[in-house]
Amino acid sequence: MSSDFIKEDHHYIKTCILYEVLQKKPIFDSYRNFRKTVGPDVMDYPDFQFWYYRFYHGSRDFDYDRSADPEPKTLVDIPVVLMKKIAKYLDPVERTRLRTMNHAIKNVADSFPPVFRKIDIQVSNTYMIWSLNDKNFMCYKEGRRCSLHRPNCSIEKSETCHIKKGLEYLAPLLKMPNIQVNLLSLRLSKNTLNRNDFLPTSFNAKSVSIYGRNANQMTQFLSAMNPEHLVSICIDGSFSEFRPNYRMIFETDQFKQAKRVEFQSAWSSFSVEDLTNFSQLKRFKCHVRAANAFQDVPRIRDILCTFEELKSCELIFKGEWNTSIRDFAQALGEEIPIGPLPQGKVLTITHRYRIPESNARLVFKLKDGGNWCRFVIRRIR
Repeated sequence: MSSDFIKEDHHYIKTCILYEVLQKKPIFDSYRNFRKTVGPDVMDYPDFQFWYYRFYHGSRDFDYDRSADPEPKTLVDIPVVLMKKIAKYLDPVERTRLRTMNHAIKNVADSFPPVFRKIDIQVSNTYMIWSLNDKNFMCYKEGRRCSLHRPNCSIEKSETCHIKKGLEYLAPLLKMPNIQVNLLSLRLSKNTLNRNDFLPTSFNAKSVSIYGRNANQMTQFLSAMNPEHLVSICIDGSFSEFRPNYRMIFETDQFKQAKRVEFQSAWSSFSVEDLTNFSQLKRFKCHVRAANAFQDVPRIRDILCTFEELKSCELIFKGEWNTSIRDFAQALGEEIPIGPLPQGKVLTITHRYRIPESNARLVFKLKDGGNWCRFVIRRIR
């Protein structure tokens, strides 16, 4: 039976609504089944809702004349003061949806600074996935098409590129005025996104974690962070071309003003001289290249003595293949335990060093890792 015929037979339509009422299903499920049965364009939800609750409360007059009824109120008729009270109890993700309704409601939503605990974005050649706090969104490439998955929504098919489709939803949110996030996590494949595609000129993130494939890409996205707001930086990636270009990161205002920095990848190992760039940090973690433990370890200690702001750092110290924790310990003047260790124990050595002309000390804890040694260093004042 065609939807045009059904539209003309209002008794048939109301019989279908009454049937849904008698099934005792929630109204949203009933409306979904109603549309599936009679067609998606036969009746809008507000009209369905009127007849559903009329039948639900026992009025079965199919010929009831609605022309005398007062015009139903809509969301835009709610006073602004009441709208703000309602919006106050919505989470940041729910408030962003209000921005798409009309100008007045958008202004109400924007009156609450959008603050997120975490925004996580992953982009590759086949998918784009992002999460806003605990709500997950996914857009998958399917040949020349894509499918968009959103919380509490049906799957949306599109002829658009999966990245372009995802950005239709994500970019407006990230460019909201005064948006703030405690942690922004970006995991980017090579040449998939440009910073200007979805980030504003200055983004307020307290912490940022960036995984990329080259130093240029990572520096570009790091530079989008507001250095006055940024506290912590984590850099990760799998790229052999990082070493010649890492100085680009050192030169950013974001790195110079951060308090904590972590370089996770072994590709981003630094020379001893590079550590001088970390002097403004309270905490940092990185890999260090060492050609000679007996020369390099005392130099590292001397460099760290000059770091007035330092509270602690962690260095994954890689030496030549024949270098062991014993070489590192001897370079610091520590005695080496004699004899085998108890089963399951890892060799750990502690070294304490008083900073010249100061009451402060550096406490080194060396942990054996086979062909590497982990230094955990604290400055004690």
